[in-house]
Amino acid sequence: MKKIGIITILNVNNYGAELQAFALHHKLKLLGYENEVINYLYYKNPEHRSEIKSLPLFKRSVYSKLKEFALKWLDRYSALSNPRIAKVRKRRFSDFHSKYTCMSQTYRSYSELYNAKHPYDIFIVGSDQVWNPNNHTSIEPYYLTFAPKNAKKISYASSFGVGSIDKAYHETYATLLNNLDFISTRESDGVKIIKDISGKDAVHVLDPTLLLSRQEWTEVLEPFESSEPYILLFVFKDSPYVKELALHLKRQTGFKIIRVCKNEMRVEPDSEILNIRDMGPREFLGLYQNAAIVITTSFHGTIFSLIFEKPFYTITPGSKNNNSRQQSLLSMVGLNDRLIEEGRPFVELPDLVIDYVNVKKILEQKRTASLAYLEEAINK
Repeated sequence: MKKIGIITILNVNNYGAELQAFALHHKLKLLGYENEVINYLYYKNPEHRSEIKSLPLFKRSVYSKLKEFALKWLDRYSALSNPRIAKVRKRRFSDFHSKYTCMSQTYRSYSELYNAKHPYDIFIVGSDQVWNPNNHTSIEPYYLTFAPKNAKKISYASSFGVGSIDKAYHETYATLLNNLDFISTRESDGVKIIKDISGKDAVHVLDPTLLLSRQEWTEVLEPFESSEPYILLFVFKDSPYVKELALHLKRQTGFKIIRVCKNEMRVEPDSEILNIRDMGPREFLGLYQNAAIVITTSFHGTIFSLIFEKPFYTITPGSKNNNSRQQSLLSMVGLNDRLIEEGRPFVELPDLVIDYVNVKKILEQKRTASLAYLEEAINK
């Protein structure tokens, strides 16, 4: 049987990244394909930028560099100030992959990845923002340029993470796209970007997390027990608007508020919001399963709201170039009204109740089409 190697983003202690990596690996396994995730961890190696070829394609702004530094500082501060929480969280992420994800040996640099003799007949890149122009390293590995020339190269649900690419980089992207035998992306904007850049027709497919059914996710999760209904907040940074919306819904429903977060939110007791920072992927899924309402700023937070059929709002900033993932997803399932721009008056928000009958029908059709693309690409 032919063996498949998957390169994506993982081991970054991010729920969406870890769960999408698991989902593609697990679905291929369920379909009968031997596969493993290529454990490319350049970001764990502080010296990775010493290699010229590993440098980002695009010159990074001062703001981007400062943001990266600030996030690393917050991670380190969080771990030092709350060592027990950091240790538990890290162990839960590690245990998740040890139990559920088959991974290759670790490659900690560009040269290690490119000099290795990989034991795969087929290479798949995706999903997640592997093609994001703002990535902090070379994007070439995510176009499978390290794979042997005679190997089959497939992209599955690869994402640019933005709504457009600067024309100055179109030629470079076109060359990289030409290295792939089959191209798919998870956003409608991605299909347009690829057509504009290369003239190629990419296939619009589901994020890997949507390839698994609600029941399949239930088999993986760790149940979260709560004696009363709760509003789940899944946000990447503190937002006064999101907090006020949660409190507004709390006053309407009487439900308590639980916020799952990583860095700058407080961990000490809060009379209004319970902050949780030590959850691993399985525990995170359990929180979603039992939530009464979800408010999120996350793409994968939106996906799991759909999977577990929750009443939800997805809050976005004003920058449309960064909202393409959520817009594409919610437009596809006919729930554009769930996308709420920060600052919108609460009285203008749509009713929380969602009829999931049509949503489930659309997702099932897209799941069938996405799997058909994947199997055709592997077997053709």
